[in-house]
Amino acid sequence: MTTWHPPAGVSGDSGLIKVSVGMLGPAQYRCPARDALNARPRYRADTPVPRKPEALVGFVNGPFMNVLDLVERQGVAVDDALAKVCTDEVHDSVCQWTRHAVEGYLDTFPPEAGGPVPCRGRWVYETVLSQPDQRGARQYRITVWGRCYRSADGRLREVRLPANRLAGRARTDAEIAVAAKVLAAGGPDAPPEHVTIRQFGMLEGQARTLFDGSRQAALDLYDVSGRAALAQIVDAGDPVEYRPGASCADCAFSAVCPALPRTPGLLGVNNRRRPRRSWSATSARNHAVCPARDYGRRQRLPADQAVERGPAAERGRAVHRYLERRHDGTTTPCDTRVPEDWVPPEFSLSAADHQLGSVLLRNHAVVCPVRHTRKPADLRVEPGLVFEDPEADTVVLAKPDLLYHDGSAWVWREVKTSASHRRGKRSWLERYPQLSLATVLAARDDFGLGISRVELEILRPSGADLYTLDPRTPEVRQQAETVLRQSFRPWQDDDRFLPVPGPHCADCEMARWCSARETTDEAK
Repeated sequence: MTTWHPPAGVSGDSGLIKVSVGMLGPAQYRCPARDALNARPRYRADTPVPRKPEALVGFVNGPFMNVLDLVERQGVAVDDALAKVCTDEVHDSVCQWTRHAVEGYLDTFPPEAGGPVPCRGRWVYETVLSQPDQRGARQYRITVWGRCYRSADGRLREVRLPANRLAGRARTDAEIAVAAKVLAAGGPDAPPEHVTIRQFGMLEGQARTLFDGSRQAALDLYDVSGRAALAQIVDAGDPVEYRPGASCADCAFSAVCPALPRTPGLLGVNNRRRPRRSWSATSARNHAVCPARDYGRRQRLPADQAVERGPAAERGRAVHRYLERRHDGTTTPCDTRVPEDWVPPEFSLSAADHQLGSVLLRNHAVVCPVRHTRKPADLRVEPGLVFEDPEADTVVLAKPDLLYHDGSAWVWREVKTSASHRRGKRSWLERYPQLSLATVLAARDDFGLGISRVELEILRPSGADLYTLDPRTPEVRQQAETVLRQSFRPWQDDDRFLPVPGPHCADCEMARWCSARETTDEAK
């Protein structure tokens, strides 16, 4: 056990430590410092983040739980429960998703005589010490979120953990072990004899058993896979690790976070009255086509894989993934000798797309940025960049395809693939909002990024086009600022994210969850 100290700008005490099982999920999606602070609910930031509620319900799986509560605990019919829960405060896409998930759940777990019955509360494992430990804690509390059930005699406890996709969110060993501990030893009821943990895939309507064993087996599993992981979450390492990301938007401690760069005026909008959110160029691009599409993507509703992984998109991703792995940690530029088995194993391409991808990769060799670098540290592949614009109260997310150092300064490069020889009439800044974001970031010396220029590499069958945007050129900077502001402002002002049906519905990966989508027959 290590002595944990809060960062500057935080006040309170560690007398109560409270952890939920979800905090033990995959590390790449979590901020260790935030988890350690959230585990101490008596801490407060000296500079609080104002709460500005959204018009729409923000927790996408909350309606699913609320509907099942009405159905299982109060005997309300499914349609009536959906009508009661899915009010104007719930986005249409979430309503469609909720209906699908609820119907799949009830098909998978139909009520059965003598079977487990739903619990009205949830189990909590709690420990109270006679005096504070090294962390300063006297009370520990662990909870698990999910559908909770018990046998009529209390000898069996079962929790069903909802996940959007059954295979899309693998539970860590620590999550399973700590959940088993809560079920085996948590109150308020007498401890059970048997514990079962299942994961329910809301998209597939299928379940998978993660643990099924005796109470003692559950306690033993915690000792092996849970205890140390839980301590690591609470202590957050030494020194404490900060991991800025999309979660900064709803973090109560973001105003005092030393790792979140502040870029006032980045988005060109001075409006702190709107709800605090995270924004990216992808949000702007989706919102411009259909606000409902952007909302569904940001709520992480399952995308239609037939659209999401269409031939052109799959080829583009395969080329990007190959280049990502080829560039990572190297000082050797790409050449025209593309291996026959270049396609990464997670992709499946047709013979024609395989051949076209090979052509695009050979064309890339002529403009490969590694030619300008001297050491591996000069090349950063798809780095996750996070900024806060305090004037818009928005967390900005960016992920350049490449940042490379050409010997004098950093260069931001975006890479696009196209099977077409046509170049179009719209400017690159208008067509790709991420270029506008990159240009404005590079133009502001006060942001301290040290980026000298922005490049756009377009790989075509006929060759590689490389365009350079100079952020110091007044016309370029002014256009970038205008495009960025016009991309961001409508999104920031939107409360409802209503659908805009049209021919694009046929290529929308969110259309499945949209009751307003235009069908093929309607398009004709």
